[in-house]
Amino acid sequence: MKKNVPAEFAFEELLEETAEHLKVLGHPQRLRILDFLRENGESRVGEIVRKTKLPQAVASLHLNKMRRSGLVISRRDAREVYYWIATEIAQVVADALHRKHDRALGLDPLK
Repeated sequence: MKKNVPAEFAFEELLEETAEHLKVLGHPQRLRILDFLRENGESRVGEIVRKTKLPQAVASLHLNKMRRSGLVISRRDAREVYYWIATEIAQVVADALHRKHDRALGLDPLK
């Protein structure tokens, strides 16, 4: 968001940005990746592929979309590419998904 923008315009920008992030997250495979990153932190693509059981090409496609939208950050170290959660909205969604899953399993004490 830009500085020196009237509050109502800043809020509108925030709403638009959040809506775009939620659109990108509105896919089960991206949510699966997000959940993995929540649980494991910075991870190599190979780990993400192996643990999420997504084909390499599919995982790369989704990670790239999430990176372009700013939800995750990547870095390259030699031949390895690492990803991690980059935004508060992505972390909040991942945490909410995890709590909902725990509740469904009867593991959430705050039911």
